[in-house]
Amino acid sequence: MGLAIAVVLLAVFQAGQVIGYHKARFAGSFGNNFERNFLGSRSGGIKMNFNGGIPSGHGAAGEIISVNLPQIIVSGPDKLEKTVLLGTSTLIRRFQGDIKGSDLRTGEFVVVLGNPNDAGQIEAKLIRIMPAPLDEFTKQIPR
Repeated sequence: MGLAIAVVLLAVFQAGQVIGYHKARFAGSFGNNFERNFLGSRSGGIKMNFNGGIPSGHGAAGEIISVNLPQIIVSGPDKLEKTVLLGTSTLIRRFQGDIKGSDLRTGEFVVVLGNPNDAGQIEAKLIRIMPAPLDEFTKQIPR
């Protein structure tokens, strides 16, 4: 019984190490490629400040601020912009129907699920278009 408990604890510890490694690798790639992803190829460095948090690499939620297929830029509530890559197998849903990437528009609110790549971008598997969020106090769309 004790051996079984030790094996389970070691498996949980190993899973935590693997998840932490992938999250840190994405954050490093995101920071290293920030300028190229968002500003184009310019000289000079930009220091990244994540305000105590590491960005999640497996998705994004927020407003589409740029559509340049096969990529879109999504700005989340934390004002952190993420590059999302659309592939041939990316599923894009509006309500109950599927749409094409060319139907995506700036100003739409989306939730993206996908996998990070080594360039700090998210390779989208699913994009769900959502209604614009309401501000809790004014009941208006925040901009």
